[in-house]
Amino acid sequence: YHPGDSILHSIGARSKILLALVCIFVTGTGDGLALLFMFFLCHLGMLVSGIFILDAWKRLAALKILFLVLGVTPLFLTPGAPLYFSNEFSFPVTKEGLECSVFTVSRLACMVWISMILVRTTSPQSLMGIVSGSRSNFFTKSKALQEFVLVGILSFQILPHLLAEAEEKMRACWRDGKVQNKDNRLEALKEMVRSIIMWVVAVLANPER
Repeated sequence: YHPGDSILHSIGARSKILLALVCIFVTGTGDGLALLFMFFLCHLGMLVSGIFILDAWKRLAALKILFLVLGVTPLFLTPGAPLYFSNEFSFPVTKEGLECSVFTVSRLACMVWISMILVRTTSPQSLMGIVSGSRSNFFTKSKALQEFVLVGILSFQILPHLLAEAEEKMRACWRDGKVQNKDNRLEALKEMVRSIIMWVVAVLANPER
């Protein structure tokens, strides 16, 4: 969160959350024109909230592995008409797979940017106040729902730190030579997955975490 006097900073937290949910819904269900409009809207929101557009693009690099998996997998697993580059050569990629890959990556990028703008312009105190404040009337009839949303907000704030720690765990596994010493890529992948699973178990087993 960065304090400011922009239009997005001055809008109430409830309105911004509802607006973000609408934008995410349009991003997830819209076609090409809707995604193009959301791309424009996200970049406009970055300019208004004071986020440098180049920095916003660089932040996507933190999720490069996720983007790579979601972008490459549909190329080879989606059935459809194969792409031909010449009469003799055809690439093992379908037209439908390429379209699915572009849409998946674009939607994820927009959702990341929408969340980034929301967090940038909304203080944690105002987010918590919506759920647990004395003037909150969103969840007055359901204490369980109120606590569920409260945990969700806390998790949303903590998740980037956990992702950074997971990435550092993967780098440490690589630096220690546990991956390079494997005979093939499959064994290296198994070792990487095993280390991440052990880290997840250690996190969940610690009540303080």
